[in-house]
Amino acid sequence: MQSDLEQQIQRLTDIEAIKTLKYRYVKAMTYSDWDALEATLIESVETSYSDGKYTFNNREDVLNLLRSSHNHAMHNIIAYWHVTMPIIEITSDNTATGSWGMYHRYIDRGERNVEEEQFAFYEDEYLRTDEGWKISKTGYRRVMEQGFERGDIASLKFNATRFD
Repeated sequence: MQSDLEQQIQRLTDIEAIKTLKYRYVKAMTYSDWDALEATLIESVETSYSDGKYTFNNREDVLNLLRSSHNHAMHNIIAYWHVTMPIIEITSDNTATGSWGMYHRYIDRGERNVEEEQFAFYEDEYLRTDEGWKISKTGYRRVMEQGFERGDIASLKFNATRFD
């Protein structure tokens, strides 16, 4: 049986592992690194993006959506996610929940030529697996979203992107 100190250390270790997992998730999204993203999700992951507009119950369908809408090979889509303010609760030896403030910037330099930004809160569930903590459920509800047509700002230009 673990002492109180050992339990506290395990809890803190688990929370840090979950934070690292979520950071890997958003980095994979930003870089369109679908193999890295796949490694953060259980196979039967449940998702609810954009206030439930995009809802899935398996990893393959989630990855197919993201590949088709945020693929780095498209070169016209640049997207960035930033998560902060985690509230992580360990709910059992092998499960946890988390809430994260999220900022997202989406730029389409192609035919749509728009920029959008949003603030939202991710609500996640996590499962400890043989490979470590994984996301078992994720989704976000928007606090706000706004955007504009890039052509409306005559002086707007990119100084550098990951594609240049």
